[in-house]
Amino acid sequence: MKGKDNGSILITGASGSLGREAAAAFARAGWRVYAADRAEPPKPIPGAEYFFCDVTSDESVRRTAEYLEGKGARLDCVLHMAGLYTMDSFIEIPPETLEKMLAVNLMGVYRVNRAVLPLLNKNGRVIITASELALLDPLPFNGIYSMTKRALEAYAHSLALELDLIGVRVVTLYPGAYGDGMTKGALRAMDRMRDSTRLYPEVTERFRRIVMRETGAAKPPEALAKRILRIARKRRPRFKYRMNNSIKLRLFSALPMGAQAFFLRLLLKKRRMK
Repeated sequence: MKGKDNGSILITGASGSLGREAAAAFARAGWRVYAADRAEPPKPIPGAEYFFCDVTSDESVRRTAEYLEGKGARLDCVLHMAGLYTMDSFIEIPPETLEKMLAVNLMGVYRVNRAVLPLLNKNGRVIITASELALLDPLPFNGIYSMTKRALEAYAHSLALELDLIGVRVVTLYPGAYGDGMTKGALRAMDRMRDSTRLYPEVTERFRRIVMRETGAAKPPEALAKRILRIARKRRPRFKYRMNNSIKLRLFSALPMGAQAFFLRLLLKKRRMK
């Protein structure tokens, strides 16, 4: 990449709030944007070409690669924004839900990279969106999401070393909270768990109140989109970027496991009457 704004980019998850902002930012900067998702965006993204792609389907991803090849597309960047979030306990989560999380958050990235690598230009790059939670000890009820993102981090790390040998840079992003869409999604996930759990109804409600108190740190999604655009323009970007990560979460993750369990009991469990 030479830092010029005339490249081509494939963005998965382009109909989500963060994906839309990224697609719009690249299009405004003069990039040719191929916006892929299962659902159409709520409104057209100016300058971006939307098409259907289900990253959990080998056939759908294969058709995506064939479609791009048929248009003569040569990609300078692949940006992975597709992802699912859920909140549940490992004891109660249905197997099909866990399998779907892995299918999107991990295997979807693998499928797309494998299919479109032949279309990537020399010195192109792959940008993978992990999560700040991938770097931290999993929190209760966030462990399913954290597990998929930690597996994705391991995949991205090894892929980066492999593709660097053939001149392709793999960049992993670890964003914290961006946009109210993520906050609303987390609250909806907690509501679903609160309504379905038989083991943790009171704990879930207390956890929900804590999350609502801590949502003020979210930054606008445009800020993340601009940062990704700057990374895509760099001649030699770093392998990993942290963005808007929570100091409180990092400090909590640094505690010994016994201390983590103690503070969680203190915060989440009902205090006994004397």
